[in-house]
Amino acid sequence: MDNITHTLAGALIGQMGLKRRSRFGMAACLLGANAPDIDVFAPLFMRVDGIQFHRGPIHGIFAWPVLAAGIVAILWILDRLRPGREGAQPFRAGPLFVVALLAVLTHPFLDWLTTYAISIFSPANWRWYSGNAIFIIDWVYWLLMIPAIIWSGIRERRGYAHADRPAQIAGLIMVAYIAFNLGESARVEAGAERMLRARGIEATLVVASPPPFAFWERTVLWRSADRYGSGTYDFVKGLLIDPASEPLRLDDPELVAAKEQSRHVRSFLVWSRMPIVVSVDGRTYLSDQRFYGPLRARGVPEGIRAFFRRHAFLVPLDNRGSSS
Repeated sequence: MDNITHTLAGALIGQMGLKRRSRFGMAACLLGANAPDIDVFAPLFMRVDGIQFHRGPIHGIFAWPVLAAGIVAILWILDRLRPGREGAQPFRAGPLFVVALLAVLTHPFLDWLTTYAISIFSPANWRWYSGNAIFIIDWVYWLLMIPAIIWSGIRERRGYAHADRPAQIAGLIMVAYIAFNLGESARVEAGAERMLRARGIEATLVVASPPPFAFWERTVLWRSADRYGSGTYDFVKGLLIDPASEPLRLDDPELVAAKEQSRHVRSFLVWSRMPIVVSVDGRTYLSDQRFYGPLRARGVPEGIRAFFRRHAFLVPLDNRGSSS
């Protein structure tokens, strides 16, 4: 999920009432909602690849209390350096830790809802989990949160009773929206599995991915032990599975050699839930089925296709442009 959405989520839970638990309550909400993304800086200081480490250990359960405690420590230092005015809300470390922890938890939860996935138990277990319910940038979130945050803030400044009510209502609507999309994806995935089984295909993984704007539709991606394919779902046409499929090519000799030579290829395979090997313009690439489809569409202008050929979701398996 994008950091604007994470920031809005932090502001929303603050306006719902958490910011009143301690001095710097809103700051704890905003910092906590974004804290797990400090892992994007890890490749600058550690021998790790961002494709594997991002949404890995710092997004996992072992890091959550550490991040919350770090936020409280920073705000405690700030409280010591700049004491509040007489009669101001006091600094309460215990309640502030709970606020920060709840804010931190919003981050992996929102990330889990997308198809990108998080490795919630890493580094103990590098399995990746995703809810496949919400596109990575969701306009409904923004439409709900921005007015509610502003409205609650205005009501608070004017001294209205229950000033946090707009934020609380928006939070409840968001929960209902998320529940609808989780149910929709689960229903479509189950239907796709049944349809594939009727064709004699035993799917090992089915992902019903929401598009950027029409959250009620789904792009269906499936894979078996040796092949992969796709389909679509909308309210009008229902579930359609394309009869065509392609080989995964995970036994390709170039991939076998690249795994031995390239750390980035190994990291990509740790992260990828749906790895495939593809050929583009005479070159062989490692990609991920969830992101490969839009890159190869001939309806996309060549300039954009050329840009995506250099993107992280197309990893070259020959010596040209690859690194270890």
